Amino acid sequence: MHSFKKVIVTSGPTREWIDPVRYISNASSGKMGYHIAEAFLSYQDLELIYIHGNTLDKYSSVKGATKNISVETTIQLRDAVMDEISENSLLVMAAAPADFRPIMTAEHKIKKENKGTKKGLLLELEENPDVLAQVAEYVKDQNIKNSVRVGFAAETQDLEKNAITKILKKGISVIIGNYVGLEIGFGEIDSSVIIYDAKGPQRKIGPLPKEEIAKQIVDYLMNL
Repeated sequence: MHSFKKVIVTSGPTREWIDPVRYISNASSGKMGYHIAEAFLSYQDLELIYIHGNTLDKYSSVKGATKNISVETTIQLRDAVMDEISENSLLVMAAAPADFRPIMTAEHKIKKENKGTKKGLLLELEENPDVLAQVAEYVKDQNIKNSVRVGFAAETQDLEKNAITKILKKGISVIIGNYVGLEIGFGEIDSSVIIYDAKGPQRKIGPLPKEEIAKQIVDYLMNL
């Protein structure tokens, strides 16, 4: 059984602004992370920290959580996680952070020029920090004991290969993997996930509503 004193759950997408009205993001609603956080409330004597990006409003606050923390960018998400990571903690990284951000953000709305001509906009991007990889380095540098970190792999192909690669690269214990696409994985629809560790797939859950998947994920994690 678990020896955790604190559980940190992240949820939803981050935003990276191109100009004051446009941004880079993704289709995550925050539903899975929200229900995972809710499921932890059934365990007594746990400090629950819920860190969310730009979720739907109904997934922006977990009633009963010790803290509900709102972030916008991937860097803000990383910093919030690092502020909360501690000994005897479990981090469940269910958020969907943007992997790239514009190198420059325009101060004012970018206007179309020369209407009627075929002109475009060249958008130059740079990589955002890998939150889980940087948290792993921070935990090592600070010698934080009993810090268990769980990631998510939302993939369009080669799920098992990508999930196990992420486990090794990011220094985490478990990955929750699922396929996503235009009609798969995001939002209110039923879903399926596979729990992986470094040895490969350990358990498949679903297809089920995300509320039920979240409960089974939490039960699995609390019995690691």
